[in-house]
Amino acid sequence: MEHNSNQDEFKRDILIYFSIIVMTGLIIGINHLHLKVLGIYLIVPIACAEAGILGYYFMHLMTKKRTVHLILLLTVIVFINLLFWPAWDVAYSPRVPSEFTNF
Repeated sequence: MEHNSNQDEFKRDILIYFSIIVMTGLIIGINHLHLKVLGIYLIVPIACAEAGILGYYFMHLMTKKRTVHLILLLTVIVFINLLFWPAWDVAYSPRVPSEFTNF
């Protein structure tokens, strides 16, 4: 019984390993297409999925307690806020002309 479980885990790990290789290849392929901003919108979700898979399986986060998942959720919330805060600031804050603007 234990032997079968180890084989299943090995097959799962190999599948995950090759999926990481495929996602890395996708990222490299998208980068070579020179899609500019569209490329970023395609690459970032792939990279996030890749990081999530690596963390979940190879860092064994699937077996950790609820506290670890809450800390990860807090990290994602802070990351999203830091990602969109500058865009909100640029869009909605009043600007005064300076030597760096083209008003």
